[in-house]
Amino acid sequence: MSDKITQLRARLMHGVAPALATPLQKDGYTVNTAVAHQLIDFLAARKTTGVLIGGTTGEGIMLSLTERKRLHEAGIAACKAQNRPYISLTHVGTNTVKDTIDLTQHAIEHSTDAILVLCPYFLKLTDNDLFAYFRHISQIAGDTPMMVYDIPHLAINGISPALLTRLETLPNFAGIKCSGRDGQIIRALIHALPEGKIFLAGNEKIALGTLAMGAHGMISGLSTAIPEPFVDLCQAVGRGDLAAAQIAHAQINTILTMYDAPHRIGSIKHLLEERGVPVGKPIPPRAAVTTSYWPAIANYLQITD
Repeated sequence: MSDKITQLRARLMHGVAPALATPLQKDGYTVNTAVAHQLIDFLAARKTTGVLIGGTTGEGIMLSLTERKRLHEAGIAACKAQNRPYISLTHVGTNTVKDTIDLTQHAIEHSTDAILVLCPYFLKLTDNDLFAYFRHISQIAGDTPMMVYDIPHLAINGISPALLTRLETLPNFAGIKCSGRDGQIIRALIHALPEGKIFLAGNEKIALGTLAMGAHGMISGLSTAIPEPFVDLCQAVGRGDLAAAQIAHAQINTILTMYDAPHRIGSIKHLLEERGVPVGKPIPPRAAVTTSYWPAIANYLQITD
């Protein structure tokens, strides 16, 4: 198991895995699996290292279990297409142990590289509650690496440094994707991360700081539509080029002001439409966005495709 986690860590090192936007058909609820393949081709061609399937930007928890499974199947298959070394991280978190087990078993059956498990959300849980939850999922996952997903400002529940250290006792525990906003808490989590495990930055606004403190790579929602500056940032950090990393991170933070942030998922999906990937609209009640942002962003980044 440790070899599998070490290999996953090496593959994710200094790379970005976009949080895949979920392509939907016109009804707004049914996954468009053909476009999922197209989007992964689009991202793989732009030097990303893999994708997170069904995460926050992917609207995973808003899909039915049946549609989540269809998305997971299509996403994992697309990652493996053309024999490319492209990583599939599959988000299986739900609000119940039963449904999380169901999605975990399904993802493993389809040979995901790793599962990512969001904390149960909405109602507050203790560290003991969360550890029992993750231990149960870990036992089901077996020899598939399991990462935990920390986004406390949305999920209510988050990963404390003490819990992160305790998770080392689970044989397939591989690491954490942290989208927290507090740099000091992120620093404490990085310090608490067990040796050999994986830390992926998730907060775009403070990504450079998180990478500089020791994160190994990134999972980013915006990078599903605009991967270029995120790839530049992670690669620059990897080669120790602080000046280039600062430029890429400044670009990211500027772009974050150039679209309709209150309607983030709708904006990201419309940006993909403008780049030729017809992912459709957000799942209701999230609003669709029709304003054209890509020409200005492309001009700013000097992207011509």
